[in-house]
Amino acid sequence: MKNLFYVLISFLGGAIIPLQLAMVQAFRNTTHATQIQATFYLYLGGMVASFFLSFILSGNIKPPIASGASWWMWLTGFVGVFYILFMFISAPHIGSENTLLWIFLGQMYFSVIISQTHLWGLVVREFNTLKLLGLVIVTIGGVIMLYAETFE
Repeated sequence: MKNLFYVLISFLGGAIIPLQLAMVQAFRNTTHATQIQATFYLYLGGMVASFFLSFILSGNIKPPIASGASWWMWLTGFVGVFYILFMFISAPHIGSENTLLWIFLGQMYFSVIISQTHLWGLVVREFNTLKLLGLVIVTIGGVIMLYAETFE
């Protein structure tokens, strides 16, 4: 399987998210920070890590050619704050597993829309009946997981 490496690093990337949720919850419990304050410190740590990784992996930090980017391309960090914040708000109430499943489903449904409409220049990928079936099965699993919470 020629894509196995990318599947594995995607899997590891996904494994970081529940770890991050647990770490932030511990941070909030010990420091009494609010969700948005915890998000700020997460991004501050991410900025420091990105700075050092840029030097390690690229050898320097080059300023972007700002004239080549549309205004909305600069909003990724702004949008990312809401991604993290929404996870931090949801996890204490529905659990990390339900939070991450529904985050995943939101990503999947919106990625299908983006992929099928060629938004933001992404390559259109075929979306067929088998892929739809897989998405429906995962969605049904998500409903079952939420329903299972009522029996605990």
